[in-house]
Amino acid sequence: MIDEIKDGDLIIAPNHIKIDILKEISKKKKIINCKFMTIEEFKRRNFETYDEKSIYYFMKEYGLNYLTAKEYLNNIFIKHKNIQKYYDYLKKENLLIKKYFQKPNRIVLIGYDNIEPYIVDKIKELNLLEYKQQNKQYFPKILEFQTQTDELVYAAERIIDDLENNKLEDMYLVIPSEEYYSELKRIFTLYDIPINLKDNNSIYSTKTAKDFLKTLNETRDIKKSLEVIPQNNIYNKIIDIINRYIFVKQIDDTYLEIITSEIKNAKLDSEEIEGALKVINYNEIYDKSKHYYILGLNQNVIPKIYSDDGIIEDKYKKDLRMFTANEKNKNEVKLVTNILKTFPNIYVSYKKEDSFQSYYPSSIIDDLNLEVEKKPKPKYNHSNNYNKLLLSSLLDSYINYNEEDERIYNLYPLYKDIDYKTYDNKYTEVESKKIQKVIKEKLTLSYSSMNNYFLCPFKYYIENILKLNPYKETFAINIGNIFHSILEKMYEKDFDFDTEFTKRTESMSLSPSETFFLKKLYIILKEDIEVIKMQDNHSEFKEKLTERKITIDKSKKFKISFVGIVDKISILDNYIVITDYKTGNNDATLENIDDGLNLQLPTYIYLIKNEFKESKIAGFYLQRLINTKPVDKEESYGEKLKLNGYTINNENIIRKIDDTYTDSMVIKGMRKSNNGFYGYTKLISEEEIEKIYNIVEQNVEKVIKAVEKTDFKINPKRLKNELISCRFCKYQDLCFYKEEDITDLKQKTLKEIVGDENA
Repeated sequence: MIDEIKDGDLIIAPNHIKIDILKEISKKKKIINCKFMTIEEFKRRNFETYDEKSIYYFMKEYGLNYLTAKEYLNNIFIKHKNIQKYYDYLKKENLLIKKYFQKPNRIVLIGYDNIEPYIVDKIKELNLLEYKQQNKQYFPKILEFQTQTDELVYAAERIIDDLENNKLEDMYLVIPSEEYYSELKRIFTLYDIPINLKDNNSIYSTKTAKDFLKTLNETRDIKKSLEVIPQNNIYNKIIDIINRYIFVKQIDDTYLEIITSEIKNAKLDSEEIEGALKVINYNEIYDKSKHYYILGLNQNVIPKIYSDDGIIEDKYKKDLRMFTANEKNKNEVKLVTNILKTFPNIYVSYKKEDSFQSYYPSSIIDDLNLEVEKKPKPKYNHSNNYNKLLLSSLLDSYINYNEEDERIYNLYPLYKDIDYKTYDNKYTEVESKKIQKVIKEKLTLSYSSMNNYFLCPFKYYIENILKLNPYKETFAINIGNIFHSILEKMYEKDFDFDTEFTKRTESMSLSPSETFFLKKLYIILKEDIEVIKMQDNHSEFKEKLTERKITIDKSKKFKISFVGIVDKISILDNYIVITDYKTGNNDATLENIDDGLNLQLPTYIYLIKNEFKESKIAGFYLQRLINTKPVDKEESYGEKLKLNGYTINNENIIRKIDDTYTDSMVIKGMRKSNNGFYGYTKLISEEEIEKIYNIVEQNVEKVIKAVEKTDFKINPKRLKNELISCRFCKYQDLCFYKEEDITDLKQKTLKEIVGDENA
């Protein structure tokens, strides 16, 4: 191929062909001064195109959504009545781009069989060299399989057989759609065949992207929206998107729609395995020396079917030198026919059904009168793991439904030791490298993830390493976010409760019952703020920091950060009072903190003492925000909103925290008589606070060491005869814990843990 390429040529080819040509040039140690472009790049160089400014101002001008705007812009150079007015507007506003293009000596076209006529016209203007080869005709045998599983298993065995004479890097698995991906990964893993799969999962599905977009919609503040998400690879992709639209000065609805759409289009990175089997689409087949395993030769699947549903109707396309849907379909048939007849090293199959629907064989099989071998039998001689799973499945069908399969008689004599209907629930240690691959760039620790670990390491592994619990927005979560975001603003000079509440709730889609509760919650939050302001009036701690995010670098073997957000920090001189708002249950106990339980308040001590190193903790409290009206008329609503936690045992400081401390209107259980503080008053010394800090530090180190050693055994905890780890656990169907897996904990008070009389 490279012998026909000359200096000064422009080669129009897909990227995968470009890479192979460059490899061939490198192998032959040639120096050729040529340029490469894909057909899409050629279009952008020769026809007027657009950029991010075009998208934004075009959407604003005509009120178009993102997808519709992109469809028009991708065809903006087509002289059609449906497009002309948009072209004129963009031209007038200097929103179209015409890139400089230097005319080449020749154009060599490789790997594109069907190009729209208007593009061919442009190529011919510039001096086209059509690249043709003499084709020998082949008539491959087509294999029919009942199920997608059978089709994939047979392909895996065929690939392993062919490895005797070929390299895996010269083999390509041709898959028509992502419907194959899940089962493909499972089966090829069992057969130990490494594959490079183009995962098209969007970053939009991640919690990072969801949190960013949610905050951006609520605050319309880029900086604040970035502060709520971890700085990882997805963060960097979001930054790249934002930077492309840096020209937008005010965040409006158009900007929000564009950023949301761009995030939906941004894909998660997938690492490429060197020397692995490549998975491609049939339109990427081009090299006759390679081996291709084509699966899914089914009607309406291969070849792809087009319909007349674009912005330019088929009846106008002839005059515009564009392909109609019918012509595109004919071209697809021609392309697939050409592949089947001219490529010598291909294996082709189709399926009759998968887990969801039935399929028919492609009509091309009859058109070419190709031989079909029905239900070829796999040899089952390349994967013991797959064979054992298959045998277990066949035995299930036989025992439960009396469905007999001849494969049982072939496989059972070979695998009598499969321990059918037995189960070992023990966690099998995972390689450290695999954990590092899963967590990618950085692992974030927090109070909630540490709580998972100490309740049960396996729960932590499932939820915080593998992230098998998808993030779902609920009404309760949204309410918590609304309460926190409004309380964050309450100390601002121009704070207006009604404005902030409306801003954060007007776009919510609510059921009638949720609308009813939201009205109730409006009243509750408004009264909460009035009570908090009353409490503030009784304190000298006037300096306030709200929603303070604190990050502590704990990187060792892995990159690990401990992260937390402190709802409210009140400051006087070098003393700090910590307040954590709760919209759920309120429990300020410090029992069993050495076992990793009840670490929420201790975690805030740990964060504050790392961030404000010269300061001292004067008090740390939880404050419950959602309370029902008291039944007892003598009990005020403010009583329910009292701070619940621990206060430094220094009366001079207590007086500054709360001037009503002798019979406190602010702190729960704070009361003093002539003989001193009552026994139920929760006082704590500086030494005890330091011990709590050290306990948190030790627990953080325990989790980090466990992650480094991949120690995530099934180990639920039992306290006071209650299996506390399993109370709300979603993963009981995975662990099947046994009695010997359980650790019984002794109930310990803070006094017993820190060993101080005042605790």
